[in-house]
Amino acid sequence: MLIDLHCHTRERSDDSTAPAIELARKARADGLDAIALTDHDTFWPDDEINRISDEAGILVLAGVEINTDGGHALVFGLNEYIFGMHRPTFLREQVDRVNGAMLMAHPYRRSLPFGVDPGTNGYDQALERAIKGEFVRVVDGAEVINGRATEIQNEFARLLLVAVGTPTLSNSDTHSIEGIGHVATEFERTVEDVPGLIVELQTGRFKPWTSPGWVATGMNPVKAKGKGLA
Repeated sequence: MLIDLHCHTRERSDDSTAPAIELARKARADGLDAIALTDHDTFWPDDEINRISDEAGILVLAGVEINTDGGHALVFGLNEYIFGMHRPTFLREQVDRVNGAMLMAHPYRRSLPFGVDPGTNGYDQALERAIKGEFVRVVDGAEVINGRATEIQNEFARLLLVAVGTPTLSNSDTHSIEGIGHVATEFERTVEDVPGLIVELQTGRFKPWTSPGWVATGMNPVKAKGKGLA
């Protein structure tokens, strides 16, 4: 089952141009089985989620992207913001309180400085600092592939997550209609709702997925014949 767990909408994210209903319709047309709406520090009401799901004919799940001192977290199971969630350990406590799930979005951010590439001064040091970080150790999984990242950024995330042993997944992080359908997470079992999704995230029954021919270029989806990411 293919689910994109990281989507931003025009309705609730100032930096997105994608209406939620159009994201859902495009995801269905591109062969995804579900999407999660994870706007910044804001929560979708269940009735709106259900309406979008019914109109688009695809499972739509409610989540949220929380900005913390250690990075951005994709959270499932919470339905309100509580002051203090900017601290990763406090956010983890709140997620555990509702038996939810917490994922690390784009692990390279705040860790890999712009222009610091493999073989340059500072790359190894940046990776060492990231490996020692607290946030990556308190999540149920992390994005080894982010649809808006470059290959260098995603490779940094891969090295980090392999070193720490964090379960890996992939999501589009789309802020546009064009960004959907290329990157998602493949689940071993069928997910029918948020509680079911949380169970699968807690048990680690998932893996990264990208569409045939997709290439990480940073921000924009590109098709390149004969190339792709597993």
